[in-house]
Amino acid sequence: MNFDDSRFIQVHHRNVWGEWTFVFDGIKLCGLRFQGGKTASSLKACAYAEPEAEGKVRGRNAQVYQQARRELNLYLAGKIKKFTIPIKFYGTEFQKKVLEATRNIPYGETRTYKEIAEAIGHPHAERSVGNALHVNPLQVVVPCHRVVSSGKGIGGYALGTDLKRKLLCMENAIQNELDLE
Repeated sequence: MNFDDSRFIQVHHRNVWGEWTFVFDGIKLCGLRFQGGKTASSLKACAYAEPEAEGKVRGRNAQVYQQARRELNLYLAGKIKKFTIPIKFYGTEFQKKVLEATRNIPYGETRTYKEIAEAIGHPHAERSVGNALHVNPLQVVVPCHRVVSSGKGIGGYALGTDLKRKLLCMENAIQNELDLE
């Protein structure tokens, strides 16, 4: 989904993990992208850093943005396990089903692409599930990092397998970064 349309509000945020872009459609979060680009050790911000574009959102939108920013920072600090921010999915009906099934994977657990395909009633659509997750517009909020390959290997991740391993370790879904080699 291309969120460059003027109806979407984009707000950039930086924390110890890197650079993030929140995308809102009204009072619902419809996109969260991670640009990275810096390592946590070289980034000069704390986990609760103020956003660079605070003035872009006002009124009810500002409250929802503050909630999204707070929940992201708390999740990345290991203090919450589930996002409660209102979200809106864009995409095909198949993609929306994949995203909803993925959103329901509990913190600290993993599912395979095959299990997601079966959960949405398309048992032979593992590859299509992978493709839908590759374009997940709500990175981290819809935890596609919790979806691994059937052989319990790490599988792919649009943000890179290093970040996927880091997120899975943070959630204790894997004991250490070598578990999914």
